[in-house]
Amino acid sequence: MDFDIITSSLKKGWEAFTGNAVAFIVGFLIALIGSILIVTIAPLFYGFYYMAVKASRGEKLAIKDVFYGFKSFGLFIRAWIYFIVVFLLAIIIGIITSILTMVLTYIHVSLALVGMLISILLSIVFSLTIFYTMYIYIMTPSKNIIYALKEGFGVFKGNVLMTIVAYIVYYILTLIGMILLGIGLLITIPIAMVFTVSVLKALRPTIQDGSD
Repeated sequence: MDFDIITSSLKKGWEAFTGNAVAFIVGFLIALIGSILIVTIAPLFYGFYYMAVKASRGEKLAIKDVFYGFKSFGLFIRAWIYFIVVFLLAIIIGIITSILTMVLTYIHVSLALVGMLISILLSIVFSLTIFYTMYIYIMTPSKNIIYALKEGFGVFKGNVLMTIVAYIVYYILTLIGMILLGIGLLITIPIAMVFTVSVLKALRPTIQDGSD
């Protein structure tokens, strides 16, 4: 496994954040606060993810980039399509794991732990499967959600170990941000997101970033 991808992507994440700290921090706060209004959740976070994609190109960010999901009605709908589809998939996975745990527990109480472990494993696999999906969805505006899901799964399937390592690094950064009274997330989340985009581009350079 080429660990240079991990280290270089972390470096890109740090450089992208330090070069756009104000835009990232204010953009993240806008996305969080704006999410109080349910109708703005999807387009605001779509815009924040777009900021990570844009920063990964080495471009300068502006605070207004967080409103990218409001740029057109089509983008607004596109953001909500992603949010709804992934939300429904998560619910389906949750239902399947719950039923599995109940069935195994019904067969024998000693199997309850097995059911829980399988449920956790399925949830992790699902998270890994969609790990790159939002970035792909933003980078390929002419493609639909099915394409993004298939490509995301394809990148994961072809790079299982690298994706697991990238996933762990992402959540270590998130954990560090949470440990720092949560305020650290304003720094570590943007770094983690640009890091993920950079890993994705290294693993699948054939995906053209045409989000603009």
